[in-house]
Amino acid sequence: MTRIIEHRDDARVDEELFELRVFQLHDGDVRACVVPADFAVTLDMMAEMSEPVAQAYRDALALCDKENVTTLWVHDPLSLFPLGDRPEREV
Repeated sequence: MTRIIEHRDDARVDEELFELRVFQLHDGDVRACVVPADFAVTLDMMAEMSEPVAQAYRDALALCDKENVTTLWVHDPLSLFPLGDRPEREV
């Protein structure tokens, strides 16, 4: 099962992880995209790769399982996708 962390510091320095970057578009829509942690992308690239945050979260968990990456960092500095709003995880 994928471990979900809220802060980058909660992972080991050498740990492979995916990052779910949560952000808000100008129209107020909350979106997210998943990338390897510490991968540089522009805001335009993020917007292009993004999808609604709940779907991106489910897709990120599926990608972690597929790629055998055991940790997902939900990078949400503005608290746009709080724990209570996240979809149930399938076990």
